Amino acid sequence: MGVTPPLKTIRHMISLPIQDQFDNTNKVQELRDAIGQTFSDNYSSTCNSKLLEVSEDGIYCVIQESKSEYSDKAPKPQTFRRPSWLIWNGMFY
Repeated sequence: MGVTPPLKTIRHMISLPIQDQFDNTNKVQELRDAIGQTFSDNYSSTCNSKLLEVSEDGIYCVIQESKSEYSDKAPKPQTFRRPSWLIWNGMFY
């Protein structure tokens, strides 16, 4: 009989699909409906990103930095995989 590490438990509790089950919301669908939109992203070098994809299980999103009117930095060309809860917070909270 093993003990579940606390970090794994916390990671599962903040997962959007798990949150949707507990609070009867549909945050994963809200993200899917927002594909193609830009949002404020504190983890982006331009502070602005575009949502490109939401994983089938709703646990992560694929984003790409985009040009911002508030920054002179050029967006990085690659895509990034981020937790869906983080992207949902940037877009809707």
